[in-house]
Amino acid sequence: MKHASAIALSLLALGSALPAHAQVALSGGIEAATDEVRRGIGWSDGEITGSVDGKAEISGFDASARIVALRGSDRHGGADAVGDLELGKQFDAGGFSLRGSVIGHVFTGADRRMDYVELALGTRYSIGPIDLGAGAVFAPSQAAIGGQNLYLHADARAGLPAFPVSLSAGLGYTTGSGSSPRAARLRPGGDYADWRVGLEYTQFPFTVGVDYVGNDINRTKAESDPSPYADGRHVGDKVVARIRFGF
Repeated sequence: MKHASAIALSLLALGSALPAHAQVALSGGIEAATDEVRRGIGWSDGEITGSVDGKAEISGFDASARIVALRGSDRHGGADAVGDLELGKQFDAGGFSLRGSVIGHVFTGADRRMDYVELALGTRYSIGPIDLGAGAVFAPSQAAIGGQNLYLHADARAGLPAFPVSLSAGLGYTTGSGSSPRAARLRPGGDYADWRVGLEYTQFPFTVGVDYVGNDINRTKAESDPSPYADGRHVGDKVVARIRFGF
């Protein structure tokens, strides 16, 4: 919980430093999905999951929180849920936007401490209906993840003119260091690449999406990994469906 406390203190400091007349934009939603998949690997034991999230934007800063049911995930020590707490800042330059953030992942119901922190930096650029993005997410060496972890990613999204439908695709690569059993939480079987192709229909406040997600992880190798956190059963390709109610 120390990581969560540090982020909470940062949010309080941010709030006190901003001008009183600044306008705050609030948003949030609830979502149900057939699986919680991140970076191509399952986080919710391959079971249906639900989440709730909220975000506040003010003067270029943003703070968000998302709580996701993990259904006793083996990957995270039997955790029942994870809270993702993020504080970020965006800068715009021409047609580009650059965003940096710190992200804390706080787990509940785990059999031992599983919390860890990541630092993220990314950029986006829009060309007509096409939105392009790339970035890196780095987790400094922490006992909870058995060392360091680095995730590099790129994605593209395109809306269909006159239709509330968008297509998206993304690629990612996970690497890192550390030989502790906990390193298998984020790198089951070692370094790997992942991909995603998705279709999304939005008619506010509802969004319905279907994603095909996959990776090049050797499932046999992941399943034979002696680490209890490798969770090799949930590293294969799959189709994930989700529905969201936003507000």
